[in-house]
Amino acid sequence: MQGQKTAGEATQTLAGRWVALVQRHATGVLLLAALLGAGVAWYVAGHLSVDTNTENMLSPQLPWRQAERALLDRFPQMERTLAVVIDAPTAEAADVAQRALVERLRRRSDLYRSVFAAETEVYFRENGLLYLSTDALDALSQQLNLAQPFLATLGRDPSLRGLAGLLIPALQHPESVPFDLSPAYTALADGVGAAIDGRNLTSSLQSLMGGGGSDAAATLQPGKRRFIALDPVLDFAQMTPAAAPIGYAREQIAALQASDPQMSEVSVRLTGSVALEHEELLSAFGGTGVALIAAMLLVAVLLWLALRSPWLVIAAVLTLIYGLLLTAGFAALAVGHLNLISIAFGLLYVGLGIDYALYLCMQYRELRAQGLRGDEALTRAAGEVGGFMLVCALTTSIGFFAFIPTRFAGIGELGLIAGVGMFVSFAVSLTVLPALIARLPQRIKAPPLATGSALMARVLDWPYHYAKSIRIAAVVLGVGAVALATQARFDTDPLNLRDPHSESVATFRDLLGDPSQPPLTLSVLAADAAQAKAVSEKLTKLPEVSRAFSILDLVPADQDDKLAIIDDLNLSLNLPQAASAAQATPPEEAAAAQALAAALAANASPAAAKLKSQLLRFTEAAQTRDADAIVARLHANLFGALPAQLAQLRESLKAHAVGEAELPAELRSRYRSADGTYRVEIWPRESLASPLAMARFVDAVRAVEPGAVGPPVGFLEAGRTVVDAFRQAFAYAVIAVLVLLMLLLRSVADTLRVVLPLLLAGAFTVAAMVLLKQPFNFANVIALPLVLGVGVDYGVYLAQRGRAAPAGANLLRTSTARAVWYGALITIANFGNLMLAPHPGMASMGLLLTLGLCMTLLCTLVLLPGLLRQRA
Repeated sequence: MQGQKTAGEATQTLAGRWVALVQRHATGVLLLAALLGAGVAWYVAGHLSVDTNTENMLSPQLPWRQAERALLDRFPQMERTLAVVIDAPTAEAADVAQRALVERLRRRSDLYRSVFAAETEVYFRENGLLYLSTDALDALSQQLNLAQPFLATLGRDPSLRGLAGLLIPALQHPESVPFDLSPAYTALADGVGAAIDGRNLTSSLQSLMGGGGSDAAATLQPGKRRFIALDPVLDFAQMTPAAAPIGYAREQIAALQASDPQMSEVSVRLTGSVALEHEELLSAFGGTGVALIAAMLLVAVLLWLALRSPWLVIAAVLTLIYGLLLTAGFAALAVGHLNLISIAFGLLYVGLGIDYALYLCMQYRELRAQGLRGDEALTRAAGEVGGFMLVCALTTSIGFFAFIPTRFAGIGELGLIAGVGMFVSFAVSLTVLPALIARLPQRIKAPPLATGSALMARVLDWPYHYAKSIRIAAVVLGVGAVALATQARFDTDPLNLRDPHSESVATFRDLLGDPSQPPLTLSVLAADAAQAKAVSEKLTKLPEVSRAFSILDLVPADQDDKLAIIDDLNLSLNLPQAASAAQATPPEEAAAAQALAAALAANASPAAAKLKSQLLRFTEAAQTRDADAIVARLHANLFGALPAQLAQLRESLKAHAVGEAELPAELRSRYRSADGTYRVEIWPRESLASPLAMARFVDAVRAVEPGAVGPPVGFLEAGRTVVDAFRQAFAYAVIAVLVLLMLLLRSVADTLRVVLPLLLAGAFTVAAMVLLKQPFNFANVIALPLVLGVGVDYGVYLAQRGRAAPAGANLLRTSTARAVWYGALITIANFGNLMLAPHPGMASMGLLLTLGLCMTLLCTLVLLPGLLRQRA
């Protein structure tokens, strides 16, 4: 067996001759390399972009992707959305912030194709009441009529004077008030107290009306959250295409909050696909850049520990950087862009590409220590390890290339770039590295003893002394690991690959918890109005669906009856157009407060007592030098939003008969395309924050309408596609590795000896992920095929050294084992560093790669030596 040559040995002589030639022309080689590197750097700067769209990481040929494309071709505004989410203490404050931001953002048509907020559209301001049911509108009419005295009086005199004129008679004759005033007392007390304390606290129309018409106010101004939908202009010539529209939006948000003290209590956040992708790109870039620098430093430190020569470390690191540059050049030429997974190719290259330089330098160092001259030692080292380095490039690239035939295009691109990068590393390690070594000082110290100490010597003998026990333990642990591995799961939620603390992700998850305004919906295309109506009616009946509607449903029903109610309401309310009373002075407001406080003494409710206490405080404060400021703040707190609220109410009474043509153009374009295709939008009944809820919703809708598409379908189908891709890639990798091992080792027995520790390491890795409660995901799924490819390197290197070693030799005491140990240590350290990345996807990839390589190294160094000795 020892005399049997492998296919890899055929390249050794050629590698030695090539390195000898490189050494003779080292200066010329380095000059040519420098020129090539400069050209590649220039090309990369102008031709390598970053694609942040996660949808593009899956093959566009998938049926659901084609259906999705058909939807987006007709409704392009749905493809890239930027949503402004406004949350305020009151509905009035939310409206003010929404209107102000819409006005500011519409100034920049170069950054936003459209700025849409339904509440600010004239159509909805005038016709909003038509969207209530007839019964709800009738009830609203009764409530508003009940509140008419309140609205009319404060409309004419928005002051404590006007308010006291309303409340004092009500307190004197409580039987004449058919509703509870306690909520109004509480709201008034809070507003008065805030004014005295120097705080801004806008009171809502709903709170001031108490029980009299408060439901009506809530109907007119539903909730305290508002949205603005932006269609941003993205500049794909930049590394961050959305930087300008997002940056301007943030500037205007900050300016608005700084310009009005009351806006400081309003929360304004950005989310949507554009914001999510933008922040993920920043996270990925930041994490990759820091991790890459840290990886380089770790490589330098560990190379020093392995080589103990600063000049060899410098040569190896420069070779690594040069190979990384050439690999980036290949990425620019062959792919043209990086995605949010393939952006990690640099870290993978550093962690794996350094092995080739390390193997050559370790062998060179050992031969120099034996007394060989520098040029002779380098030529011989290349001859001895060149074949193995080629094998490493082949086996490692298999783990990457295995994903290329699958439909997971994102990982396929990473596989292509990083797989070619392994051959680049092989080439520069036999070209640039020997040239650098030939031109650097040749001071090499003798290597330390492999055994290090008596204890270490005994430890290195354990895999042989306890070979049988190790094999039994491997079988038992392997069976347990396989049993645990069946519990592994795949996380289909791409949000979990993003920084959970980023604004866009936190906001999106917040929206997911509110089924009344779901951020994740489905869509079905309909050829005409009749089909759209039929689809809506059919889907609305599903228990998993809360609402299914098309543009047909956006035209109010029963308009004649509703318009009659609104006409009657318009006559009965008779709202004033503007305040007619003179501005109340501080003494007048103090007198009104004192009179109202006296009237409140007859009311024993806690709310009345609270208001009385605050009014008496105000009476005293109105006598101080700050009286004007306190009164102004009081008017702003209690009545500042009232004119706009009454104007909104007056505008809502202008309703008129409408049809589809009267709907805002921006809204029509979201539900009916230019070619006449209708879009039916389907809302889930429950929150889709849970994967199970999402699956129930998608399965129920697609059982009725198989062509339904949308983000929930994408999440689920993408997960299934990636799982299938992983299975394919792992199968391809295993088959390719077995074929390659048979060609290299020309022995079924030796092939099995090398593969068994790898399969055991794979089972241990998956079991460890289960125990750590870490799922597989879109980013880390490449790890297992890659670990298989890398692990084969260790096994082949030891197997080839075992064939050449004398019978009974301890492989763990050889330079081969040291090279495997330090190479694996460098790779593990670099991948471990990736776990610190802020990008969760990269961190999960680092975790799985680190676990996999640790398990592979453990099984290779503990189990394989005993298996190899069996053949002797």
